[in-house]
Amino acid sequence: MDPFSKLPFLCVIGTLIASFCMPVLARWKREFCAPLATVVTGAVFSTTLVIGYHIRQGNVIHYAVSGWQPPWGIEIVVDSLSSMMLMLLSGLAFAILIYSFAAIKHELESMVTGWYYTAYMLCLAGMMGLVITNDIFNMYVFIEVTGLSACALVASKGTRLSTEAALKYLLLATIGSGFILFGIGFIYMITGNLNLTFIAQELALVKDSYPFLIWTALSFFVVGFGVKSALFPLHLWLPDAHSSAASPSSAVLSSLVVKVYIIAFLKILFIAFGLEIFHETFIRHLILVLAIIAMLAGSFFAFVQIETKRRLAYSTVAQIGYVFLGIGLGTPWGMAAGMLHIVVHAFMKTCLFLCTGAVYYQTGRKQVNQFSGLGYSMPITMGAFTVAAFSMVGIPLFGGFISKYGLALGSLEADLPLVIVVIILSGLLNATYYFPIIGQAYFSMDGHDDHDTAKVFKRDQVPLSMLVPIVLVALGIIYLGIFPGGTLDFINQTITRLL
Repeated sequence: MDPFSKLPFLCVIGTLIASFCMPVLARWKREFCAPLATVVTGAVFSTTLVIGYHIRQGNVIHYAVSGWQPPWGIEIVVDSLSSMMLMLLSGLAFAILIYSFAAIKHELESMVTGWYYTAYMLCLAGMMGLVITNDIFNMYVFIEVTGLSACALVASKGTRLSTEAALKYLLLATIGSGFILFGIGFIYMITGNLNLTFIAQELALVKDSYPFLIWTALSFFVVGFGVKSALFPLHLWLPDAHSSAASPSSAVLSSLVVKVYIIAFLKILFIAFGLEIFHETFIRHLILVLAIIAMLAGSFFAFVQIETKRRLAYSTVAQIGYVFLGIGLGTPWGMAAGMLHIVVHAFMKTCLFLCTGAVYYQTGRKQVNQFSGLGYSMPITMGAFTVAAFSMVGIPLFGGFISKYGLALGSLEADLPLVIVVIILSGLLNATYYFPIIGQAYFSMDGHDDHDTAKVFKRDQVPLSMLVPIVLVALGIIYLGIFPGGTLDFINQTITRLL
């Protein structure tokens, strides 16, 4: 047996066991919850690096849980896409956990700490399970685990706004889950299988006999995963949920949770249905139109928001549009750029939410017009914020430029040159709501009596445990902008397999 085959399964099980230990630990030694969660996540991250090294050699891990071979049992398949997502999920979750040591004490009541880390670890386990399973019903179970724990992360803040946002998130996410479950039901009715590989084999034989049912199933999946991943106009839960949660929760939700649903959708779309059905049903055109609307409308809504976290949340709606644009283009370059944007945006949005949380920690400021002078009083935080903002706009040498350039090439490949105009316009809109914040931080000294004194650089007055993750994530954005080759290797392997 391949010695690496059990490692992905153990990552999920280890994280689940840690989440079950948290409530018990919280009653005995509440302060141990964060260190235990960090140690476990660090170990999982190290393991995913080993898996990633193994997969990069051209291997694919297949593991039948409990020895039950597919289609009877649950199968885990880790290819280059799953491996890349495992490293991304565990690595950023590890950084956010280190950041949460101080931030959670500042933003949450101490009595909910144990339950917070229970939800955090459950959410991480659900996300990892979602990207490695090859069983469509098992995928649905992990969707529910991820969604419910994400709602708990929002509600943990305990304010009226966060409770309302969590309830709205729960209601709309349940509707999305219902659509996905109906889609799974239709697929099972047509093929009699729940394993993605076996579904693909059966669909290839019977697709001409059930064209309407296949189209219906695909439509249900588009709506269900559209709600879950906040594709415009199905995004209504996202701005409230992401802006009212604690800063570490906002970072996890905006950078990771919405992305794993897109990965699940991609696996169903390209492994189970295949490229031929994707093109024949014209679902591609629907996704393309919704993606373009999301890129523009999300940016317009972000521009008019006065609260920083709410602006970042609407920005996520626009950035999800970029990812779906890559899927809708349906070309190798478009798909690769969409997948790369999943990775780059995860780094960018984590950095922006962590920086916003650091600003709130030091100054208590929450609005976009309250950043005056922060470039000098919080130079490390605002330096990282500037890096992430430049990348969001698509400035060269930052990760966002590479993915947007790839999307432009994908548009040419799909013979849709006008889409490049939309990409440029959306980038300019990004600049209109990020650059004023940066300008205030470095060039405005409103509220300072002595401007000369105010323009002296001082060290950020936030704990080192918050600054180190912020700096590491910002360096990651620069690395992806200058050396994207490693990430693109994983993505190219995936494109070769899917297309």
